Amino acid sequence: MCGRTACALEPDDICKSCSFKSKTTGKGRQQPVWRDPPGGQKYYPSYNVAPGSHTPVLISSQHYQGELDTITERVIQPMRWGLVPSWHKGDPTNVGYETNNCRAEGMLEKKTYKVPLEKGRRCVVLADGFYEWKRDQGKKQPYFIYSPQETWIKKENSDLEVKNESIDPDQNFNVKEVKHEEETEVTERKLLMMAGVFDVWHPPDNSAPVYSYSVITVESSPVMSWIHHRMPAILTNDAEIDEWINFAEVPLRGAVQNIRPTLSLQMHPVTTAMGNSRYKSPDCVQPVDLKKPKAPVNSLMKNWLSQPKKEQNDHGLSSPTKSQTKSNSSPMRPSPTKQSKSSNLMMNWLQKGKREPDEDNDSPAKKIKTCDD
Repeated sequence: MCGRTACALEPDDICKSCSFKSKTTGKGRQQPVWRDPPGGQKYYPSYNVAPGSHTPVLISSQHYQGELDTITERVIQPMRWGLVPSWHKGDPTNVGYETNNCRAEGMLEKKTYKVPLEKGRRCVVLADGFYEWKRDQGKKQPYFIYSPQETWIKKENSDLEVKNESIDPDQNFNVKEVKHEEETEVTERKLLMMAGVFDVWHPPDNSAPVYSYSVITVESSPVMSWIHHRMPAILTNDAEIDEWINFAEVPLRGAVQNIRPTLSLQMHPVTTAMGNSRYKSPDCVQPVDLKKPKAPVNSLMKNWLSQPKKEQNDHGLSSPTKSQTKSNSSPMRPSPTKQSKSSNLMMNWLQKGKREPDEDNDSPAKKIKTCDD
């Protein structure tokens, strides 16, 4: 995994997409509770997320020691991408080595990951999808990779009731009375659920702790190995998600059985402009036709991308600015190819979750402009 994702949904929509069947209340499906990170850090929806940003992470409510576990079984809290070990000394933005990704092969031996995993700090990193670069004769072509989106038919102006009891793509539906014949397509939003490990770093001055995570990676499955040899460990159904985050009931040795490559992915090529982490236009996720010539880069966009980045806060983390270019006025919009049905569905629901990207959340410790891995 190269180190770039997309997560453009607002918090309410993310919680809806992560609904689950409660095991304790018996009240059917529930939504996780959203909890903002401490210290004033924020999650900003973006089509181009780089390490150092705060992104949504799903964890068990039992991590909050009675604060939330009586209200809900699951909590979504944004955390900083790039794990800061709890035992780290000094600046939390300068760990000294790469922690954006955690190789599954060594996660139970390497102290950085073994210690939090033994504490039950297992999480699910939520995203619309991630980007990976295919190298070909010295050139690098980015691809957007995401979970297949499903479509079902619903009768308009009718009493049709569709009940979704699982995020498993093989789910069944119960359909009640149908009165009219007009049909429309209904799409269930499906986020990418990546297994992760998180930790909590406490500053020596007793200020707000820093929650941070790493994405666990594995050898690529055949569906993706032609692009890159590594991929995130993706959890494909609610049972796998529950086993991974439910540290109180599922021991680590049992949970790691779900850390493996998956075939349940779709992908398409996207604009090379998103290789710069400051480029956050919605066309970052739009399919492009590789046979068509590339559109020339607008000089105004070049100037904007070369501007100095925003100021940092007290922890050295990025703070919001108001000088971002609005996403829907992007001067670069490559012509898309004829899309597959699933690609069209992905584009539709990403646009519904759209918010103008007024935040460049790149890590000040790692000024990522292009992808090299």
